[in-house]
Amino acid sequence: MSEKIDIQIGDRTLKGPIYAQVREQIETYINNKQVVSGEALPSPAALAQQLSIDKGEIQRAYFELERAGLVKKKTGRDFLGKEKTTYFVG
Repeated sequence: MSEKIDIQIGDRTLKGPIYAQVREQIETYINNKQVVSGEALPSPAALAQQLSIDKGEIQRAYFELERAGLVKKKTGRDFLGKEKTTYFVG
């Protein structure tokens, strides 16, 4: 997990939906080169737990970043054979 990413969630009525806040902050980190190409992003579950929000909010933010070409995902298997998706800066 990247230690460089520090996401802050603000009031939804002032700053918009949570997924959009997450997406915008990660996009800023990428555009400012604070995270570099090939660097892994925190898993949606880990980031959601850290921020005390629903994992779906992180997944939607990552999906939109992937659609914009800023993030790539790689699906593989963990040591138990369970499917695991990792997101990387594209």
